[in-house]
Amino acid sequence: MNSMPLISVVVPVYNVEQYVRECVESIICQEYDNIEIILVDDGSTDQSGVICDNLEQRDSRIKVIHRENGGLSEARNSGLDAARGEYVTFVDSDDLIHQECISTLYNLLVNTNADISTVSFNHFIDGQPILSKAPLSPIKIYDSGVDAVKSMLYQQGYIDNSPCGKLFKMSLFSSHRFPKGKLYEDLATIPYVCLNAKKVTTTTTPMYYYRSRQSSILGSFSLRRCDVLDITRDMVLYMEQNHSSIVEAARSRQFSANMNILWLMALTSTRDENVEKRCWETVKSLRFSMLTNSRVRLKNKVGALLSYVGLKNMMRILKCFKKKLAH
Repeated sequence: MNSMPLISVVVPVYNVEQYVRECVESIICQEYDNIEIILVDDGSTDQSGVICDNLEQRDSRIKVIHRENGGLSEARNSGLDAARGEYVTFVDSDDLIHQECISTLYNLLVNTNADISTVSFNHFIDGQPILSKAPLSPIKIYDSGVDAVKSMLYQQGYIDNSPCGKLFKMSLFSSHRFPKGKLYEDLATIPYVCLNAKKVTTTTTPMYYYRSRQSSILGSFSLRRCDVLDITRDMVLYMEQNHSSIVEAARSRQFSANMNILWLMALTSTRDENVEKRCWETVKSLRFSMLTNSRVRLKNKVGALLSYVGLKNMMRILKCFKKKLAH
């Protein structure tokens, strides 16, 4: 009997027939082998579901859940509901993980008595090989979940709000699930999960391989992207009521979200006057605090300075960036 604790690996799957097998193979080959792999087929219309069933026949650690399409959040939630592990990690079905990824995450967590551990991302395109040996970088320990979330919201690079590349104690999700039907569902979930952690340990060692797909490099603006405006607004309100030490970090993240929506509208030459007005009012209300807060990242400070030229001039400048990117 395996003395190592069971780790659940939740993989939401939707129309990724060209990638899902390679993704699951990278999980099957983990050095840490006491895992259950939960493949949640979220109503795929291609052969993804069939491929998942075939993989289940090959390895007894794989469990497949077929469900009607409900989106990424509901797929992850279904995986969490089915998980039996003491710990849980998430892998997106078009990504890969290094063979030492889960063992590294587990050792980091146990050796530092943490509730969450993280590794870094390595962006790759099709055909690029995974390193056979990933050199371990120095670790950074946050002595509380509050400190980790503060760093996350300031977007300082040590820890982000993705559930991928992280190992969580399953108990942290006892009262948290991903919001249904929302974009930026990670931002609406992971900071709150991290707040309940007693300690978080991170390393910049790149062991999670994020596939850069041509169709998703630039993206496009749609009103669904404005979910991030509500998510960051609600986060500021929550922190004001429950964690006063994180309020300024939450406002920094809110400023980023509103500037990003304005940037996307400029890049795609899409205008929605109500959204534009909403973002602009938020930017104006926060820009002074961005300039006077030493922890705010440079990108936010530049955006805050840029906003003082006025909305119309700022949008013209952002459109100029689009022209430069096109050349």
